[in-house]
Order: sequence, then structure tokens, then C-alpha cells
Amino acid sequence: MAIPDGTKFHGVAPSVDTENKGSAQANAMRDAYTLEELGESINIFIQDNSVTRLVPEFITATPGGSSVINTTKNIIDLTWSGGSGTFTLFLPSATTIPYRFLRIVNDSTVTANDKVDIAALPGETIDGAATYEINKPYNGVAVWSDGNNWIVIQAKST
Repeated sequence: MAIPDGTKFHGVAPSVDTENKGSAQANAMRDAYTLEELGESINIFIQDNSVTRLVPEFITATPGGSSVINTTKNIIDLTWSGGSGTFTLFLPSATTIPYRFLRIVNDSTVTANDKVDIAALPGETIDGAATYEINKPYNGVAVWSDGNNWIVIQAKST
């Protein structure tokens, strides 16, 4: 059973005597938190304590479609939807955020009949070319910006 949105959870301040749970004073010192507030607190804790969360940006690729990576997330997870064709995924500017690392992966839905062109912006390249192609299930590439262009630092294929 799922916990409904807005459900409140109670925390007790460390100074509260938990043996006296029913008193008005003890209850006044308790804070109530929703799941959303707890989740935000966890995210802040993770960021403040330098714990890395690898939460991807999910993009659905479609034949003839395109998308620009405009997220601060450094993992892009692609899923293919529709018939065969080519989808273009534009990298952000290599000069705007120098030394940025991006990992682009796909699931089993991208097949040999589908092509994802990962494209550099005009005036920039990926390993000296305008695009890098992904066209296999569970494929991926890691790219890094040297401040001018994108460099493939790891490529995976099955």
C-alpha cells in the first residue's frame, strides 16, 4: 500500500522525554513532516555532505525528433518510441561549461533500425566530427568538454 501524499510523520526533539509521550508539552515539541519535506531534507543532506546521486535525465527519442540537453544532470537515459528513424540529441555548448562530463546511455529499445545522433553545436565537434552515433541496445558514450569541443572518453557497445 502506497503512503498518500501529504501524510505527516512526527519526529521528537532529542530533549523530549519519550516516556511522557502523551503530554501536551511533549506533543508541542514534536515536528510533523510530509514525505515531500523529508525527501527535500534528504536531498539537501546529500548535497551538503558531498554524496553523489546519479539521477538521470530521461529523454524519449522518436524518429525525426530532436532534443537539446539543457539539464544540469550529467546522465542522459534514452528510450526509443515509434518506428525506425533518426533522433538527434544536441549536446550543450562545450564552451559555456568547460570540463563538463556527460554520460549518455540507452535501454533495449534502441535497435539497429534506430539511430541516435549525438550532435555538437555548430562550431563545436565530438572527437573532430559533427555527431556521434548510437544504434545498438544498451549502448552508451561518455563525453567531456575541453572548453572548446567534446571528447569521447568512453564508448560502450554490446
